[in-house]
Amino acid sequence: MTHHLFTRRRTLTALTGAAAATALGACAQPSASAPPSGASPTGAPPTPSTEPDLSADDPALDARARALIRIGEDGIARENQAALEAFFAPGFRFHGPDGATIDRRQLWDYFASCRRAFDDFHVTRQAIHSTGGPFVAARTTFSGIFARRFDASPIGPLEPTGRRAMYRINNIFRYDDNGQLIEEWAQYDSRLFLETLGVRLVAAPA
Repeated sequence: MTHHLFTRRRTLTALTGAAAATALGACAQPSASAPPSGASPTGAPPTPSTEPDLSADDPALDARARALIRIGEDGIARENQAALEAFFAPGFRFHGPDGATIDRRQLWDYFASCRRAFDDFHVTRQAIHSTGGPFVAARTTFSGIFARRFDASPIGPLEPTGRRAMYRINNIFRYDDNGQLIEEWAQYDSRLFLETLGVRLVAAPA
């Protein structure tokens, strides 16, 4: 049990950044009452991306870009374990916004937390820059209906709101000589994600 809690904390720290997680935890609390459907606690709706989602069937994209789209749609969102193991190298490392690092199993645990919490869960790509070399850049969106308890938020477990939650990620991926993903760097807005999860952000005490 202790190891499980440590692993989860370590995963959350890497995904949110240590400094960001501390700051958000000091100024965030679940909303006392849910805002109207489709609206965030601050009054601004969590609008979907204005960019269309890329398709893995688009012949204009190279093979690496199409594989990146498929792993989001199938491996991550639909829990295709065989696809995950083929795509992510055994030595894979994920680097969060503040530089904390986790391995592929810890990242997969985070994906599993998302699948448990969100109905209609999707992982889509809105842009991919791939030139055939070892590095690929992408814009990614995670989204779903917050239907069950979410154990992997930046501030700990949260109860469902029944509303759509989402966050958008800027990714840089590095592939190894075997064509497997060996490293990822990610930047995203944890505060916006918390707002779509129904968290009301308040000023931290002086």
